Amino acid sequence: MATRRGASSSKASSPKAASPRGASFDAKLARIRALEGEPAVVAAAELKRFLGEASGYLVGEAARVVAALELSALSGDVADAVLRFVAAPAEADKGCFGKRAMVEALMALDASAPEAYLAGLRHVQKEPAYGGPVDTAPSLRGMCAHALVEMDFRWAALEIAPMLHDAEPVARVAAAEALARTGEVLCAAALHVKVLSGDAEPEVLGACYKGLLALDARRYVPLVAEALRQGEELAAIALGESRLPEALGVLEEAVAGAATGKGTGRFLEGVMLGVALLRSDEGNAFLVRCVAEGSEAKAAAALGALALHRHDGRLVGHAREAVAQRGSAKLRGVLEEKLGAA
Repeated sequence: MATRRGASSSKASSPKAASPRGASFDAKLARIRALEGEPAVVAAAELKRFLGEASGYLVGEAARVVAALELSALSGDVADAVLRFVAAPAEADKGCFGKRAMVEALMALDASAPEAYLAGLRHVQKEPAYGGPVDTAPSLRGMCAHALVEMDFRWAALEIAPMLHDAEPVARVAAAEALARTGEVLCAAALHVKVLSGDAEPEVLGACYKGLLALDARRYVPLVAEALRQGEELAAIALGESRLPEALGVLEEAVAGAATGKGTGRFLEGVMLGVALLRSDEGNAFLVRCVAEGSEAKAAAALGALALHRHDGRLVGHAREAVAQRGSAKLRGVLEEKLGAA
C-alpha cells in the first residue's frame, strides 16, 4: 500500500474527522478533500466509509482521493459504488459526475473491474431538461469503453461495437476511438461498416477514419481518400494524423481540387492542416510552395496550417520570405495573425 508524500504537518489546519451520517454535505466534502493530504494508511479507513455515502458527488470525490493516494486496496469498494449508483435513481448522481469520477479512479488504479465498466457502458440516465429529458451518461459510456480496452477485457470489442450506433454522438466517437485503441485489425470491420452506413455527425466519421488508418493504414487509405474527395474535411485530419508518406499525395490532390472550385474556405483550411499534421519535410515544403505560388485563398490557408509549426524558426522564415516576395497586404496580415510579427 503506497503512502502519501507530504502528509499534513498540522491537523489543526484540516477539517476534523466526522461521522459521515452526522455531518453536513459541505463538511463531508471538506473532510474528503482534506484526506488527500493525510498519509494513505491514515486516510484509508475514512475513505472507505465515504465510499458508502448516498451522494454520488461525495463518493466520486472520495474515489478521486483514493486514486490520488494510490489506495489500490479500495478499488473493489470503488467498483461496488459504481454498480450501486448505476442502479440508483438519477437524483443520487445528477449529471453522472460521481460515476465518471469513480471510473476515472478505477482506471488510474489500473483496477480490473469489468462488472463496473460493463454496467457503465450500458448505463443511460435520462434527466429533466428544457425541451425534454436528456441523457447525461454518454461520456460515462465512452469512458467505460476505453476502460474495458485498457484492462484487456476479452470481449471488449464485442461489447463496444454496438455503441457505434449509440443515440449520442459523444458515445459513438468514444466507441470508434476505443475500437481503434484495441489494436486488433478485425475491429476495422466494425468501423468500416459504420463509415458505409454514415453518420449525421462529422466527428463520428472522423473518429472512424482515424481508427481505420490506425488499425490498417494502407488498406484504408483509398477509402479515406475517397471521403476526402467527397468533401469530408475530417478525412484530411485523419490522413494527416496517420503520418503516412502516401497521405501527402492524397492531400495535394485535394488542394488542387479545392483550387479549381471543388471546395473552398473551411475545407481548404482543413486539408492544409492535414498536410501540416504529417510533420514531414515534404509536407512542410508543399505548404511553403502554396504560400509562394498559390492563390491568395490557398496561401492564406497554408499560412494558417504552418501555425502548427510556429516554433520552427527556419520554416517560419521561409514562409515570411514567400509572403514578402508576393507583396500582398492581405497575406502580410494573415502572416502576422498566424505566425506573429517579424
